Amino acid sequence: MSRLLDKYGSWAVITGANSGIGQEFAKLLAKEGFNLVLVARRQPLLDELANTLKAEANIEVRPVALDLLEPYAVQTLAKGVADLDVGLVIPCAGVDEMGRFVEKDYASIDKMLDLNVKSPTELTHVFAKKMEGRKHSGIILVSSLFAYQGIPNFAAYAASKSYILILGESLNVELKSKGIDLTVLSPGLTDTPFSQNMAIDFSQLPMIAQKPADVARCGLNSLGKRSSNVSGLLNKFYAWENRLLPRWAPVKLFGFLIDRAIAVYGRRAAKSGAAAKAN
Repeated sequence: MSRLLDKYGSWAVITGANSGIGQEFAKLLAKEGFNLVLVARRQPLLDELANTLKAEANIEVRPVALDLLEPYAVQTLAKGVADLDVGLVIPCAGVDEMGRFVEKDYASIDKMLDLNVKSPTELTHVFAKKMEGRKHSGIILVSSLFAYQGIPNFAAYAASKSYILILGESLNVELKSKGIDLTVLSPGLTDTPFSQNMAIDFSQLPMIAQKPADVARCGLNSLGKRSSNVSGLLNKFYAWENRLLPRWAPVKLFGFLIDRAIAVYGRRAAKSGAAAKAN
């Protein structure tokens, strides 16, 4: 991956950098010698990560505590790094909304759409305009395996990630003439706090959890080579099979499997709670 530093310059911006795939992007780029702007909400965790990376990789790190749901957050970030020659941007912050669509509080869905759709779109627009004056630049958008079909119990989340996939594949062509490489990374199930906190028993699903470092490495290896990439062989198969089946078939299948996984989780949680009370 040393080619990335030579091609895109010395500064990279990563949102959602405190944990999961975003944190692994930061660690991998630090090893390659990138200076980093790390963006997330929690300042103590940002400072801890920044100090670790500076000590281990001898790089510059600028931690930016920022809630991307706040008004004008992207403009605030852009102004805060205006003095830097940013050549790589990875909008990695995101959130899920699991559950029956009509049973969800719409305010939560609205926040998810802002973070998963509006924020990365605005970040891409703002930084792509700034990058136009550079010889080579890169952007990695983070979608999901769920972007490739409808997913009951994740309806709005899957739709938000489908938007990112289509946006990124389109911009891959649009921005190429401006020297900007853009790729879309679509992870499947990944072992992060994002998935660990879901009320669902993933062992009931035909999915294998990937390590976040492997997912981040897949995204970096794809940059400048592919418009989009699904991480993991099994996940690639799931995305590919949708081209052969009627669109309703995988949607109905995953709806059944996810309903079962949620039910199993609920029964186990109830048993655990009952056992705790008995003790």
